[in-house]
Amino acid sequence: MSWPSVIILVPAERRPLLEGRIRAFDLVPDPATGDDRLHRHGYSYYIDLSGGILADYEREELDQVTNRIGEPYPVYVSCQSMDAARALLREVLPGLDGLVDTNHYEILQSSKFLTLLDRYAGWDWRRQPSTDLT
Repeated sequence: MSWPSVIILVPAERRPLLEGRIRAFDLVPDPATGDDRLHRHGYSYYIDLSGGILADYEREELDQVTNRIGEPYPVYVSCQSMDAARALLREVLPGLDGLVDTNHYEILQSSKFLTLLDRYAGWDWRRQPSTDLT
């Protein structure tokens, strides 16, 4: 199975906050992909801060995001494992007013996403939608 990935979306005016949090982790440019690489707490990540992932969104999805948070700024994060994803998201998301696109048909408020991570420690959003948890 491929690496788990998520897209963190914040209102465009919050870009400096989100980008600053992620850049504080000492990203290293990957010459092959142009994305940034991160090694943290024994895990590996690929991170795309360009915002280009929005081009992959269907019009309906983009409208849903825009209706919820206004013009979005996205960060694409590909994680070595689900444990890696949970670890990074627990560091990046607290206090962040935005959304998490699970890349598996759900776009959740970041605070709700964190609540679910805390309540269901082994939750794998690739296999189990949040609606099955409550």
